[in-house]
Amino acid sequence: MDSTESLDGRYDDAAAPTAAPATPAEWDALIGEWDEIHHGYHLGDAPAAVLECARHLEASVATGGPETALWTLGLLLIGPYVVYARPDATAEARVRDVLAGVGRALGDAPCDHPAHPCDDGPPGSELDAFRRVLEMLAHPERDPAHETEVAAEKAEEDPDDEWLASWYEGRLTRDVWACPQNLAGLARSFAS
Repeated sequence: MDSTESLDGRYDDAAAPTAAPATPAEWDALIGEWDEIHHGYHLGDAPAAVLECARHLEASVATGGPETALWTLGLLLIGPYVVYARPDATAEARVRDVLAGVGRALGDAPCDHPAHPCDDGPPGSELDAFRRVLEMLAHPERDPAHETEVAAEKAEEDPDDEWLASWYEGRLTRDVWACPQNLAGLARSFAS
């Protein structure tokens, strides 16, 4: 392979893009794959998965798709793979470009929330909690009482986890996480 060939180009030609998940169960499977990439356990082609997520995110933003929050948070979770775990300048530039596009496209959306998770600064240690947020967003059939119950169970496992405590304060709801202002803020912090 020519060393100047782009990573994105190799994967664009190698296979047709995968279909986006259509059910909560399909999202759960993809979220599990993303979590494996984030933790370094993924046995598949992680760079291709990162770039596939970037392609889906770009398409979702362009069409105003309802899955934009899932794709954005997914890319924030796995994007660091091509930055730190397996550095690739071309793939990193692609991820940063797509996330910068999210920031531009969603940054001016109106919002009535007093605060967002993006206000806490760039995603860092919170990335481990993104799986729970992604699962919450992938299951619109679950009501807030269910989410509070799940958070209570997790909080019992780790009572010192401030992130879970803030869930109880009503700050980490589906609406707040999927808010365009939050997505734009998180995307801009990664892209910069």
